[in-house]
Amino acid sequence: MTLAIAAMVGLAVALAAWGLRHWLQRRFQTDVAWISSTLLRFTPHPPDARAVAVAVYIVYAALLLILLAAVPGALMAVGIWLVLLAVPRVLVEVAWQRRRARIDQQLVTAITMMANSIRAGLTLVQALQRLAEQTPEPIRTEFRIMAGHYALGADVETTVREAKRRLALPNFNLFASALLLNREMGGDVADTLDRVSRSLERLHQMRRTVEAHTAEGRTNIKVLLVAPVLMLAMIAAVDAPGVEMLFTTSQGYGVLLAAAVLAGAGVYFAARIARSEV
Repeated sequence: MTLAIAAMVGLAVALAAWGLRHWLQRRFQTDVAWISSTLLRFTPHPPDARAVAVAVYIVYAALLLILLAAVPGALMAVGIWLVLLAVPRVLVEVAWQRRRARIDQQLVTAITMMANSIRAGLTLVQALQRLAEQTPEPIRTEFRIMAGHYALGADVETTVREAKRRLALPNFNLFASALLLNREMGGDVADTLDRVSRSLERLHQMRRTVEAHTAEGRTNIKVLLVAPVLMLAMIAAVDAPGVEMLFTTSQGYGVLLAAAVLAGAGVYFAARIARSEV
């Protein structure tokens, strides 16, 4: 009987996959394109996006089987699995925003190094290549990508515009616009870069001042994240069987899911209020 049920389930899955094959193909191509663009954000030499997509699919298929076996109630297991599908994109976006913030902090030093290199007699392209070798990560990777694009035949203007589009940083946009305008209109590019560097340094000083005044709000966000876990631990010390129901019943998983959503919403809006834009 068990073998017959397994065969019927397998046949149903195969028929469903065949009926949805065109949609699955489009979805796979979309995921491959997203993975490829994401990998290019972090490394100038990304691995094969198709292989990464297949590996991710296998991991999520195994995760679904584990949830179906561990979570009481197939509907709740599928619901948790669907929520987990969004986790990679969220983690990638968080990592990318942190990387952009570090690049923004390193930009002033990089611009100053470029201006000094040009004063020493290097061309703009040679200065970019020098930054690709001597600057710290993660901004080094961005200059390596720019130098790689130029080596593959792209002109400097196209290379700078591509980096400007990829990073989408206001301060980098100012740097890129100054480079492009100088190449179009002429003039002392080293002097232009020095002025941009001084302007960005003043902006960073203003940002640090604003962040110092909003430090209390960011601390409250951390408390908002930790407080539910501490409260749950305190309640577990008093009523362990009641807390255990949260992790052993479908109703308990529903309560945990609702609590996670509400906590996430609270952190999101608190972060929006405490966020400093200079």
